[in-house]
Amino acid sequence: MLNFYPGPSKLYAGIDLHMQEAIASGILSMNHRSTDFMALYKQVQERFETYYDLPKGYSVCFTSSATECWTILAQSFNNRSFLHMYNGSFGKKWMEVSKQLNIEHESVIFEIHSELSTSEIDTQISAEIVCTTLVETSNGTFLSRDVQASIRETFSDSLIAVDATSGLAGISVKWEDADIWFASVQKCFGLPSGLGVLILSPQAQHTIEHRSKDTHYNSLKRIVENGSTFQTTHTPNILGIFLLSERLKELNEIYFLKLKERMTYLYTHFSSHPSLQPLIVERNVQSPTVLALKGDEDYIKQIKKSLKEQEIIIGSGYGIWKENTIRIANFPAHTDEDFNKLLLAI
Repeated sequence: MLNFYPGPSKLYAGIDLHMQEAIASGILSMNHRSTDFMALYKQVQERFETYYDLPKGYSVCFTSSATECWTILAQSFNNRSFLHMYNGSFGKKWMEVSKQLNIEHESVIFEIHSELSTSEIDTQISAEIVCTTLVETSNGTFLSRDVQASIRETFSDSLIAVDATSGLAGISVKWEDADIWFASVQKCFGLPSGLGVLILSPQAQHTIEHRSKDTHYNSLKRIVENGSTFQTTHTPNILGIFLLSERLKELNEIYFLKLKERMTYLYTHFSSHPSLQPLIVERNVQSPTVLALKGDEDYIKQIKKSLKEQEIIIGSGYGIWKENTIRIANFPAHTDEDFNKLLLAI
């Protein structure tokens, strides 16, 4: 089965060998308070710095998923004001988590066909936590580096939090443009689901240490305290962490450039397709990692059924685009040969 679903998606080549290595090493049966696990945790931290240019002082932590991070942030900063900026379903869901937990919050909703302009945001809004979504998986948009830098400049006194689930490990980022980055690994990392990565800037760590009063067991305060000695608050997904460490060695700028080039080709290809057209037409907001295509509802049903019969999985539409779009992942684990098969099948 060839999987283009935008998460969980295709596993990276060689993962079977790395799983065998994990079993043979004995790490999977090690106590998570042991020096062996702490060494593995430290290895992930160092490999983020080596292979993904994470600045010194930024701390890597682990959760079960990105969506868990929504709740952790809301609970850990329950006495802080939030601003959610979004243009799709997942950004909205994050906002709703804050709302349900009675967090003081405001929202800025922007169009999918144009870049977020910070100059148009009400200057009266003063938020301590600014929440953005790097790649909006529901519609295939993303926030460019220029937009991320503009958000950082506009809200220079705030902590910037980024849900980077469909972008981390598929897009080159400037870490300094945000203080809190988080993602699940079943997308661009090409790993099985069940592990979330949470990355905190020195400023975020300082704020958490001195200004967070959350007493939940899995609060940011406890996560940071445990992470400082390469431990976790809970028994973690050790296999996922081991595979993440191995995967990090294989990620680099070549991957990121390859994804951008391939997505440019895909947009060109479908711009002239008789029955499928790109949902997003503005080049500056087209994500390199998730492609959304729109078409007649009956044709959409037909193409999904046909591809499934050919053992090819694609993503259905999401939110308001559920019935008239499909979504295709363009992740590092996918090869050009995979896409040749997909395009031929379509």
